[in-house]
Amino acid sequence: MKKQNADALKDRVQSILDAAVAAGEAIGCQAAAYVDGELVVNACAGWLDESHSRPVGDDSLFAVYSTGKGIASTAFLRLVERGLIGLDQLVGDIWPEFACNGKEATTVRHILQHRSGVCIRTPYDSIPQIADWEEMCRRVAAVKPVFAPGSTTRYQTINYSWLLCELAQRVTGKPFRQIVAEEVFQPAGMTNMFFGVPDAALPRVARVYRGAGMPPIPAQPPCWDYSLEEIMNTRVIQQACLPGFNCITNAIDLAKHYSRLLDCAGDSRLLSKAMVRDACVMTLAPNDPPPASRASWGTHGLGYAVADPDENDVARYFGHGGYGGPDGGAWQPGRMAFGLTGNLMGPTGKLRNDVVGVIKKACAE
Repeated sequence: MKKQNADALKDRVQSILDAAVAAGEAIGCQAAAYVDGELVVNACAGWLDESHSRPVGDDSLFAVYSTGKGIASTAFLRLVERGLIGLDQLVGDIWPEFACNGKEATTVRHILQHRSGVCIRTPYDSIPQIADWEEMCRRVAAVKPVFAPGSTTRYQTINYSWLLCELAQRVTGKPFRQIVAEEVFQPAGMTNMFFGVPDAALPRVARVYRGAGMPPIPAQPPCWDYSLEEIMNTRVIQQACLPGFNCITNAIDLAKHYSRLLDCAGDSRLLSKAMVRDACVMTLAPNDPPPASRASWGTHGLGYAVADPDENDVARYFGHGGYGGPDGGAWQPGRMAFGLTGNLMGPTGKLRNDVVGVIKKACAE
């Protein structure tokens, strides 16, 4: 992208963020974009909390909830590429306690595609207990699936933390916090993304708020007994490793992650071209309803949310969003990757659509 075009794009994105804060549609927010591997947008606006005492900077940190599923999936797929785990391997071969109550036929691929049937609220007794990895894995392993594994696609919500990452821990013998650091953060040079924020970085974390019209708990599928802002403003959750929902990052690192999955990343890409293609293949499970149209079709590939299929049903867009607005992803035709953060959860997705829309338009010009 030419410098004058990049400068104009950055100014346009900055004006969108400023307008959102001025209109009360955001308290604080960031947006970043890479095109052809170069950072062309780095914008921020607003405040880390409602007191307006801490302005947002480009190194400010925001909870991005399920957006972290995409990053966890990249780390996991690197293990697949090295042959440490197979996509069609039975989960029970790696995690024997899981093979019970109708889950015996569950494969690794089913988990990545959100087809395990373990998509209901896993019982827990308190917010701190959510951060008890061993106890939550024990409870997830005992769950009875709501449908036969592989038969339907249904979002696994917070269960993705334990379903995917316990497998990674078992095949490597390492905690997932170390796995994701070694497989993603370090090779990509990402220093502002965390699954468990260290003490020194806590002052940079924005406080989470729920906007008007946003239900306190996602209705479908039910997974919380507490509001999401209550959970994510709790220090024990901020400092735990729960990759299905507690990623805390800035927009630059979110965009950088996806830029390292595009062809333009060259030798620095995190996954091979073949693996990214396989992860972006769009399929329907046997009992999935057909999409209303190809243009509206969205599903899960191998860990990533995928949409905009080409003639071979390979997604042109892949990434993962989070509850209330944060998002990160890549648009392959434009060789573009983006990240968007904010601390006011909203129901419409307007800020995301506005920001991504102008970036895609600039890439197409």
